Amino acid sequence: MLEMSNAVERPDGTTSKAGFDTVSFIDSVNQDRREHRALQAILKARQAGRVVIAVSQHTLHQLEKKPDAALALAQTAEVVPHYPIGTWDGQVRTWNSLAGTWDDIKRNDSLRDELHSLAKAGADIRDLGALIDCIHARVGVFVTSDTDLVASGPAKQIADRFGIRIVTPSQFASELPPDAG
Repeated sequence: MLEMSNAVERPDGTTSKAGFDTVSFIDSVNQDRREHRALQAILKARQAGRVVIAVSQHTLHQLEKKPDAALALAQTAEVVPHYPIGTWDGQVRTWNSLAGTWDDIKRNDSLRDELHSLAKAGADIRDLGALIDCIHARVGVFVTSDTDLVASGPAKQIADRFGIRIVTPSQFASELPPDAG
């Protein structure tokens, strides 16, 4: 079992780190999206120094396919180390950018399979890669609108097993202190 912390905080307990999935960055910059307001509250908390937003190489890779404001926002986030999963041809970055080793792929593939079984079957495999990177980086919260991950059963099982909370943007925004968002 991986040992994970429930949150990443400063000694004064005021800052938490939240990994965003691809859709969270897209929704952050599109006013028509349902979670836009909540994500704006999170970004305001970030400006106040109360939240650190993290991004995985998986998420950046997806956003680079259509360079826009969502990608620009993601590029301002803290990039978590990228751990290899899948095949060599399936890697989203070069070998030199990997945090793990080739031997880690088998372990990370098992981790991905376990996450997939804990989540509902429809969980986006790219989100699982981003989630794996956030787990290894000890990010406390993974923000996503992927209903297969944030459903109460999967989210609780993943939190219990790996120590990372899976929440929607609205859930995370509602947890922010009043002066932060």
